[in-house]
Amino acid sequence: MGVTPPTKTPSAIVTGASAGLGLHVCRQLLREGYRVTMLGRNPERLQHAAELLSKEHSVDSIAVFAGDACDTESMQTLVDQHVAQFGSLDALVNVVGRSDRGLLINSDPAELESLFRDNVVSAWTCCRAAYEELKKSRGTIVNLGSLASRVAPRYLGGYVIAKHALVGFSRQLRMELEADGIHVGVVCPGPIRRDDDQPIDRYQTDKKAGVPATAAQPGGGAKLKGLPPEKVAAAVLRCIQDRKIEIVMPPKVRALMAINAVSPRLADWLLSKSTA
Repeated sequence: MGVTPPTKTPSAIVTGASAGLGLHVCRQLLREGYRVTMLGRNPERLQHAAELLSKEHSVDSIAVFAGDACDTESMQTLVDQHVAQFGSLDALVNVVGRSDRGLLINSDPAELESLFRDNVVSAWTCCRAAYEELKKSRGTIVNLGSLASRVAPRYLGGYVIAKHALVGFSRQLRMELEADGIHVGVVCPGPIRRDDDQPIDRYQTDKKAGVPATAAQPGGGAKLKGLPPEKVAAAVLRCIQDRKIEIVMPPKVRALMAINAVSPRLADWLLSKSTA
């Protein structure tokens, strides 16, 4: 009888990995047997996150890299170091992103550019750096969108523009890279339950004209229960393993998307009723 070749251990790079959803995605992938490189900008927070995970998983399966996801040279170094340590790259998960609150008409141009950079340019830069290695492994890219990628609720300022652009970027990239065997998917979750869930106005809505205090809440005050981050991380894993094109969470929001395709006016009315 022939000898069964050893099963290859998959590996992944996760951006925005030092806290929040990115940390949960790393934990989910490690549990599934992936070796993971964690990317973050703050070296101290990144090291602390890695130490937390090393208590649950082999330290040999975890690497860290401190850098800016929008820096082309730095991200190429990240990919090179990952491959040197783990042998290949099978998945890239772009979690880096930043939210906002405010009225779009009052938005500052510099802030719009910054939001686009953090939510879209970061993913584009990392995808370019990882392209050749993902082509070799016929791997997967997962970009973290939002319900704001699919609908346009009030009070989220330029965040809606950036997240819509991220979905457009993901769609075009998927069509371009399909011939290379690379899959590009996007996960669009609603408000995610935070580990540090406290009534703190992180967006300073009290200083912004026309923006109610409720907009400081997750999802800009959307009447949706916060999703457990573990559930969103599991959706990311499913997107990788099953090569899903798009996962919207919670699924009931797909009904609003379908209504919008038929009657945008009705969809706008329903959306206005679903935000505080």
